Amino acid sequence: MQIEKLKQLLNGPLPGEPAHELMAPSVRFTGTRMPDPALARPSSVLILFYPRSGNWYLPFIQRPVYDGVHSGQISFPGGKCEEEDADFCSTALRESHEEIGVVPEDVQIIGSLTPLYIPNSNFQVYPQVGWLDYEPAFSPDSTEVDEIIEVPLELLLKRENVKQLNRNINGTTLIAPYFEAGDRAIWGATAMILSEMLEVLRKI
Repeated sequence: MQIEKLKQLLNGPLPGEPAHELMAPSVRFTGTRMPDPALARPSSVLILFYPRSGNWYLPFIQRPVYDGVHSGQISFPGGKCEEEDADFCSTALRESHEEIGVVPEDVQIIGSLTPLYIPNSNFQVYPQVGWLDYEPAFSPDSTEVDEIIEVPLELLLKRENVKQLNRNINGTTLIAPYFEAGDRAIWGATAMILSEMLEVLRKI
């Protein structure tokens, strides 16, 4: 990966919503009471690239099963913004440190992606893209992370690894494209964010 080239692309025009729509579920809101987007809570996630065995990887987290809208889902490390966070980068780095043990000072933030609204949790997500020049020794927070899933970038870039699933959530049937990563399905908002990231990478 050419980090400087990627930085330039991230600071130029982004693929934005058309890239999100490539991986959007047929139904995006599966709750019972439609939230007010004007009251959406700001949050941030970290898309972190790092080297392993001559390839480029990025980590996802498997959320624990709990009584909440994102129970058991695969996502990027991240979470809601707190008052002490200086900006969205600070949020992404703080949350990544708390959830998977990444050392914030070692991460080079090289850009950001288009914000994405998540209606089920009423979050406005601001994705940050980071680079780590060594293979990290992850340390998951057992209360927030069931498992860290490390996925090679080359796998995600293969268009044949985009499949389709059917789910029934709260009585609503939806069809959603997903990225097949081994025996895992990366779908929903995470897949939409990842879709834009991959569209940027394909320009390198």
